[in-house]
Amino acid sequence: MMLLRPRFLSPSSPSPRRSPPPDSSRLPSSSSSSAPPPRARRRRRRAPSSSPPPQPDLRRLTSRIVDLTRRRQLPQIMDEVGAARRRAVDRGAGAGAGLNTIVMNAVLEACVRCGDVGLALSLFDEMRGPGGCGVDGVSYGILLKGLGIARRIDDAFEILESIEKDTSIGSPRLSPHLICGFLNALIEAGDMRRANALVARFRQVLYEGHSVLLYNLLMKGYIKSNFPLGALTVKDEILRQGLKPDRLTYNTIISACVKSAEIDMAIRFLEDMKEEAKRDNNPELLPDAVTYTTLLKGLGNSQDLYSVLKIVVEMKSAPISIDRTAYTAMPIRGHVGAGKQQANLSFASGIAHEP
Repeated sequence: MMLLRPRFLSPSSPSPRRSPPPDSSRLPSSSSSSAPPPRARRRRRRAPSSSPPPQPDLRRLTSRIVDLTRRRQLPQIMDEVGAARRRAVDRGAGAGAGLNTIVMNAVLEACVRCGDVGLALSLFDEMRGPGGCGVDGVSYGILLKGLGIARRIDDAFEILESIEKDTSIGSPRLSPHLICGFLNALIEAGDMRRANALVARFRQVLYEGHSVLLYNLLMKGYIKSNFPLGALTVKDEILRQGLKPDRLTYNTIISACVKSAEIDMAIRFLEDMKEEAKRDNNPELLPDAVTYTTLLKGLGNSQDLYSVLKIVVEMKSAPISIDRTAYTAMPIRGHVGAGKQQANLSFASGIAHEP
């Protein structure tokens, strides 16, 4: 009996295919085989830098100081600053370490706003002393503002002279920002004699920015003094310097005219304001709610109902909403026709709403 060989065992059956040898050009070289995996490379990129990490505790403390300053809670600020210093000492820092200049500048601002300039001076001396965090231009600006508010003018001028002679610790630079805080304190107190002396002493520094900010401050000072129309001379100086008055400049001049009961002059400045805005195509120079509210106050004091109604209609066509401040700025009451005037005013406001 003949035995049949299975087909798959037949010698004539084709041999199974063998895969070709791998191409040597595609094999990883020895240099690439030693390369780290991608994950390791990513980790190496995210390695921490050598710079010191941020201090979120100090940022939160600064924000906390600013919030307490708005509420005039200076004792609470000093308690929390003292606790932060004690925590820094417990961590191994020195007695004067732990708080940087930014935090201490916020504390200085709190002292000035809360009226404790003596404490501000003590902290300033501690900051610039040995072991302190140091002072900068912001520190000097805050201290000068506080000295101006406390009417310690001689001390403030001594600090400015030391900065000018470059003998102050921290090497602050004279700048308009540093001086304007002190200047504004003098203006708020109505001390125009010393304010003008400060401007004359540091005129070159104050004018280096070629801005109308300084002139606007001086005009505000004349309004607070007994000579509000002195603001008009400041406007002439602005024009001589080749500068452009801005909206605040015109609003301040109009306020000076109203305070001097020069309503016709205030109306003329309003027209100049609108004409200049149209000529220069500058919408930022157009009258705003402050402009019209100031005029309404003056017109109300002069019992000029016709001009009041005219300004109200102009406000509505701008459009500028008449809020409670604008209504209370028109004291056209106190006589027999007051009710009729208020009715006419409401009627004019309603007409301005119609298309």
